[in-house]
Amino acid sequence: MNTLVLRSISGLVYILLFLGAIYVPREEVFFMWCALLGIGAALEIRGMFRLPRQVVFVSSSVTLILAYMSESKTLFIYAGVLATLLMSITLFKKCKNNYFHRYFSPLYAVLGIFNLFLIYQLNTMWCLGILLLVWTNDSMAYLVGSKIGKTKVSSISPNKSLEGYLGGTLATVLVGYFLNQYLPLPHWLILSITTSLLANLGDLVASKMKRLNHVKDSGRVIPGHGGILDRIDSLIYLSPVIYLLLTL
Repeated sequence: MNTLVLRSISGLVYILLFLGAIYVPREEVFFMWCALLGIGAALEIRGMFRLPRQVVFVSSSVTLILAYMSESKTLFIYAGVLATLLMSITLFKKCKNNYFHRYFSPLYAVLGIFNLFLIYQLNTMWCLGILLLVWTNDSMAYLVGSKIGKTKVSSISPNKSLEGYLGGTLATVLVGYFLNQYLPLPHWLILSITTSLLANLGDLVASKMKRLNHVKDSGRVIPGHGGILDRIDSLIYLSPVIYLLLTL
């Protein structure tokens, strides 16, 4: 089967599952969906860095349960932002060893996805809008980059191109414009630009982890896309920052 067709079919199934979890009128369902994605991504990171499966599974699960049951989410919000910041710093450092990524990355994954759940708690439509922006950016960056991409932007992810990034950003801003017309939240255009920028950085963070371990994909769960981390790397990275922006 053609790679683009396979990628489109599996991507559609993934989106439908996401939408189903959002529209079921019980927040526990969306939390379980986010937990499944977060723990799945953490376990893929575990596989890349050869960490003990039980330790990563238990620590990731306990973190998510504590975050969900805690009356105050402040600790987990700022921990997510700090995780995003620390992972960003690693992009600009030449790592001869990967100790930081090895032991911190699974926690980064679950904290990031929990902040997506917090956005959902704020407003279901806001969460849906952010997802639409991320999916638009990822899809258009891939399509434009694969068709006309020539200018490489980073040795961390040599398959990504400037043309792809620009195509993804322009499409995301266009979607943001229409969201600004129909959803009860101002400044969607600003959010769309921020989302596109952070989504691209999140992709680079995941690419760096894979590059450190000499793997192309984090897993093989999603045909045409790779692993769970390959599909949600942008959401993990940007959700804590976007949550803060939405609550200013």
